[in-house]
Amino acid sequence: MRATDLNGATRDVLAPVCRTCDWWQRGRPAEDRPASPSPRLTWEYAVEAEAGFFGRALLDGDKVLGWMHTAPAHLVSCSHSLPAGPPAADAFLLMCSYFYDEQYLTGFQRLLQEIQAALKHRRVAALEAFAATRSPAEERFRGYLREANLFNPEVLEGNGFRPVRRVADVSRYRLELATLVATSRRSRSWEELEPGAAAQPV
Repeated sequence: MRATDLNGATRDVLAPVCRTCDWWQRGRPAEDRPASPSPRLTWEYAVEAEAGFFGRALLDGDKVLGWMHTAPAHLVSCSHSLPAGPPAADAFLLMCSYFYDEQYLTGFQRLLQEIQAALKHRRVAALEAFAATRSPAEERFRGYLREANLFNPEVLEGNGFRPVRRVADVSRYRLELATLVATSRRSRSWEELEPGAAAQPV
């Protein structure tokens, strides 16, 4: 397996529903939105210009397994009106995740750790995410609760995130990237057995 940056050259790996989704960029009811020919593409250009990418995708050979979107918090307009928001100004926001197998938790964790390492390399202070306050036991293998547009809090906590604010059924989590240290992968076979982290909390 390998991870690749999401940018203008690789956006075609996304499913059509994701290539056109502008929920995070809009942040207001449709009747209150300003007219824009392509808010999604405008957003992608802005994030790539500032950060070099707007997420990462996980592939197995030529097969796309899933992806995650992330961006500087100030470029994610919807996040400022969400319960438990807004995210901190020094943070990137982990916006959403899409895996064709929603219960492929190993792949979700692998890609999350790849994003953490990429952001740490870019000297980003922290990664934040919105999560459900609680998740049902039967959802324990789903990192992202797609129908709610929220992450699974237990999965975030298992990957080093800590809650910083809660409002009703939504919590905002934060991971201080300075607490991560790089670890080398011992071998290809070890990587397959333990799809281990590019970085681990200390």
